Amino acid sequence: MSRQAAIIDVVAVGGVSLIYLVFEALDVAKRWSFVTVGVALAIYAIFLIRRRTHSLREMGFRRDNLRAGLVPIGACTLVAGAGLVLWALARGQVVWGPGVLLLLTLYPAWALVQQLGFQGLLHRGLRTLVPSSVLQVLLTAAAFACVHVGNGPLVALTFAAGLMWSVLYRRWPNLWLLAASHTILAALAYPLVLGDAPLTRV
Repeated sequence: MSRQAAIIDVVAVGGVSLIYLVFEALDVAKRWSFVTVGVALAIYAIFLIRRRTHSLREMGFRRDNLRAGLVPIGACTLVAGAGLVLWALARGQVVWGPGVLLLLTLYPAWALVQQLGFQGLLHRGLRTLVPSSVLQVLLTAAAFACVHVGNGPLVALTFAAGLMWSVLYRRWPNLWLLAASHTILAALAYPLVLGDAPLTRV
């Protein structure tokens, strides 16, 4: 990737993230936040593909590494998910409920949009612009966490998850698998750890 393309990607994701934060600060209904961010990133991705700056495969929309990435990404998701469940059990919370099922059903598209933005675009751009691989991962995770500012526990959880997904993406760049991991962990984290049901506030 050229430096110019990388800079444009980083600025574009930063701009979309800023719009999302403004919507959150103004307490705009989440359906509008989700639609606005999703449409903006979809239009940008189509623009990149038409200009042949990136391909779907380069961003991580791949099938060739599904089998290779399934076990490591699945194992990390299993360990992280088990930690969330144990946390809920230790606090005497019900582990399964309608909130978990609702998120598992409706969250995948939103998870894919986020993984496209932060891994397929931002992380790839940082790999061109920032020489240190450690700093690339840290910056990607920090950017992902910053989008959730205003909720301390969620910022901490998303920073940790961002670190995990960034490391996994470097070795197995597959957005389908990362979106599945994101969906599962969000479906557990929101009701069990955060006591929140974001999709009921859309």
